Amino acid sequence: MIKNISILGITGSIGNSALKIYDNFREDLNIVSMSTNTRVKPFLEILDRYKPEYGVIYDSVSMHDFFHEYETVYNGVRIYSGKEGLMKACSDRKNDIIINGISGVGGLPPSITVLENGINLALANKESMVCAGKFLNSLCKKNGCQLIPVDSEHSAVFQLLSSRKKEEIKSIYLTASGGPFLKVDKNKWGDITVDDALNHPTWKMGNKISIDSATMANKGLEVIEAHELFGFEFDSIKVVIHPQSLVHSMIECIDGELYAQIGPNDMSIPIQNAVFHPEMKYNSYNRFDFSKSIQLEFYPVDFKKFTMLEMAYECGKKGGLYPALYNFLNDHLVGLFLAEKISFIDIEHYMEKSIERISRKNEVDLSCFSIEVLDKMHSLVKKTTESIY
Repeated sequence: MIKNISILGITGSIGNSALKIYDNFREDLNIVSMSTNTRVKPFLEILDRYKPEYGVIYDSVSMHDFFHEYETVYNGVRIYSGKEGLMKACSDRKNDIIINGISGVGGLPPSITVLENGINLALANKESMVCAGKFLNSLCKKNGCQLIPVDSEHSAVFQLLSSRKKEEIKSIYLTASGGPFLKVDKNKWGDITVDDALNHPTWKMGNKISIDSATMANKGLEVIEAHELFGFEFDSIKVVIHPQSLVHSMIECIDGELYAQIGPNDMSIPIQNAVFHPEMKYNSYNRFDFSKSIQLEFYPVDFKKFTMLEMAYECGKKGGLYPALYNFLNDHLVGLFLAEKISFIDIEHYMEKSIERISRKNEVDLSCFSIEVLDKMHSLVKKTTESIY
């Protein structure tokens, strides 16, 4: 049976990996729609090659600048724009599963719409679960659909837990590469440039996630995401440094045995597993090669060095809207660093000060989750950080 899929964020790294899946399983897949934000030219090249039923350019200004209209037909493919266009793609029940590869908090509304319509969601947007995990889980239960993680670490845990009862598991271990500054003394972090922080030793990723990896905020977000996805308490979710990024996650059972998921550094594999779940397909494009020497190293996390990870645990344990606050603050501060308005070390400094100030002022109720309050956080976060720096 052919599966109908849509790919949100087609011009990003997740979208590129998803197209690799389509290239290898053309007889099994049909692309209903695909979306981009502002990257019109590469988007049109992809439309020409893959011919989805329709496309979406989310940024209406970019759409209008290029086509001088907000809806058009390009080489036989209709293109919509704006929020209405994206929501059309997310609510199209022709889809069997939709891959959400949109980066940042902008990926949350699409996740909500997909699940509201009872469509299975392959989620690569960790901010969705961090900001609204309980709400998304309730939508899955209400509408009889599935949320399947695509992040390599969470995909690994998803696979590892499939054959185990929850009461048999003592701990989940998420692995972290340590980023480009694992062996750089913390005293030298004040000299780190944007180019330094973007130079990840293992993965080729977008700017935002590369900076998050360098600070280990990304792993902090993944810890919160794991809590929401799998229902384990934060004390049972561990992080271990693994520079080779070949072991994607591990579980420790109550008998003391550890089980690890090991695979190539290729995001296409967890996407493939999500798209075809619960079926497993033959991987013809990237295999683990044991004919070569392989080294696996593991180190404990230095929480004093990577304080962004420590603050993520703290916000996760507080619950309510604290995880969303952490996410919004990090998103804003990374943007300031990429614009060279603050230094790399300032990201953690302003994070700590902002959380403390917002908590003390009580301008929003952080004690319980509310979708309505999430919208108020953007202006509050911006106002708070600007008052500090």
